[in-house]
Amino acid sequence: MEAEEVIKQLTEKTDVSSLKSKLASGEETLRDRWRRTMFFQRVSSAPNFEFGYWESTLKNWHKEGLPPEVCNEKTAYEYFGIENWKTAPVNNMGLFPDFGYTIVKEDDDTLIYRDGAGTLAEINKKGDKSIPHYIDFKLKDRASWEEYKVKLVACKERLPENWKELAAAYAKRDYPLAVSRGSLIGSIRNWMGFEGIALMVYDDPGLLEEMVETVCQMICGSLEIALKDVEFDFASGWEDICFNSGPIVGADFMNDIVSPRYRRISNLLEKHGCHISWTDCDGNITTVVNAFLKGGINCMFPVEVNGGTDPVELRRNHPDIRLQGGFCKMKLLQGKEAIRKEFERLKPIFLEGGFLPGIDHRVQADVKLENYKYYIKMKREILGVGGKPQFKE
Repeated sequence: MEAEEVIKQLTEKTDVSSLKSKLASGEETLRDRWRRTMFFQRVSSAPNFEFGYWESTLKNWHKEGLPPEVCNEKTAYEYFGIENWKTAPVNNMGLFPDFGYTIVKEDDDTLIYRDGAGTLAEINKKGDKSIPHYIDFKLKDRASWEEYKVKLVACKERLPENWKELAAAYAKRDYPLAVSRGSLIGSIRNWMGFEGIALMVYDDPGLLEEMVETVCQMICGSLEIALKDVEFDFASGWEDICFNSGPIVGADFMNDIVSPRYRRISNLLEKHGCHISWTDCDGNITTVVNAFLKGGINCMFPVEVNGGTDPVELRRNHPDIRLQGGFCKMKLLQGKEAIRKEFERLKPIFLEGGFLPGIDHRVQADVKLENYKYYIKMKREILGVGGKPQFKE
């Protein structure tokens, strides 16, 4: 999930009426099952969580028999029997207020725009949603950093106006609730670009550390406001700083500069009863997983197998690590036998606990509906996860 999507979810108004719980006397709730799973305890059925779909995936599946009313993530989750957590709308992902969105140039094929982070980018308007082509970045040096720094301050406006009402509803929940722990490196990378942050590690490490420290202070300040009112089940973050060859800033910088700030955030969360944290980081995280763990990020997500991160290897090297995701999305393209074998491969670590298996990113548009339904069926039959699909298995 890109940072822009995270920010959008956190800033969209959350209606209290959408937070209805399904509590029943003596019934094991989704929240109960999540907590038991993540703390390596026995559970009737582990939560059935997933990571969503490409925008065009459901459209393609309509041609293969998916009911037309199944047209977004919410209705798809209901149809496939997928459960879900919720995230409180605490906006500690970055700039507040941002620089605003402006269209610079547009034609039938492309759109050039400057986003709220000050980045100039171009996207292809046709076909699948494209990854933007970044043209220029506003954050370049200490002078431009001053324009960002003033937008990285904790304040009550980072929480919605109906926060007290939401907090009262959260107290009666039967689902796991997350709070964002933000992003210490991924957001900065977005503001200054891959080349800019990679060079700054060497050219001006002091300035880069100041950026990380400023963001950390903002996150801690925002969390302190929210944690007074709500006890969260876990914290979710976003980084996306790794390729299949490793991280963009290096393990030393992560261990020496970033990890201690992660630890400060984690200490604050743990003080308020929130002991599970994950951060969304694609690619090969094996060289920075120690930095995450030392910083209190004890659950890896989405564990992108094709990107170089294997959940079986992670658990072998770190027995206490929690995992969410970890099912190689490429197996969905390879057919039913490959899908079944991947579940069998993951089953031993699933049975150990602390593992919520799911596709290691969004389901791509070229996956056949038949294969995905088989994936859902095998996930229930081999692993015994919860949720109840609406289609006949």
